[in-house]
Amino acid sequence: MKNAATASLLLSLIGFDASADEAPEYDRPGIGFSTSTLGKGVFVWEQGLPDGSRDRSDGITVTAWTADTLLRLGLSETLEVQLAADTWGGLRVHGAGIDEQDTGGGDGSVALKWAPALASERFSLGLKAGATLPWGSAPLGDGGQDYDLGVTVAWELPAGTSLALYADRQWGDNGSGWLFSPSYGFALGEDVSAYVEGGYGTGAQHMRAAGAGVTWMATSRLQLDASFLRGLDDETIDWQGGVGLALYFD
Repeated sequence: MKNAATASLLLSLIGFDASADEAPEYDRPGIGFSTSTLGKGVFVWEQGLPDGSRDRSDGITVTAWTADTLLRLGLSETLEVQLAADTWGGLRVHGAGIDEQDTGGGDGSVALKWAPALASERFSLGLKAGATLPWGSAPLGDGGQDYDLGVTVAWELPAGTSLALYADRQWGDNGSGWLFSPSYGFALGEDVSAYVEGGYGTGAQHMRAAGAGVTWMATSRLQLDASFLRGLDDETIDWQGGVGLALYFD
């Protein structure tokens, strides 16, 4: 009965569109983040259902998945706070005589995101500073204390298309590195959009990958998504991706 009541409440929230304003930009899916903040008092829940990865090297296959959660709260029209956590996940290492499995909670992170008001309606900018919260336990968490500073710039283009460039600098216990990602977005319909993206990282953020994703505004409050990334070199995870949702409360 408790689960049925919870499901009924969630369905009523995501299905009640009459008083909902236009949904804000969500930060999932994709490598980077959006160039807008939520507005004062607006709350957003973004959830992986789950997200995962699979990598094979030297005869050993590593499969991981996590129900990653992102909670966002608008502090002002241009500033928001974010709390993220790998709320539950799993890891399997198989091959070459090894067969190990683990499940549990991972680490978290906290961040501040700022999106200044600009004169141009077609150009936007967002900056985010964050730090990890190493409260998980190995092998799914407790990876050490790391910090990062990221920026996304985006341009609205004709015919419902857009171009975004994302850059991030990470440093801390796991080393330092840069991550860059260009992406191109386009509409597939009134409520469906898609994008293609690439990722190039150095040092602790090493990446050579390309991928794509699709989002669907199922209601004016609820977005559903699916995405993937394909690694392009031996040091990058072979496959990453997942499905998820994003829901806002004003």
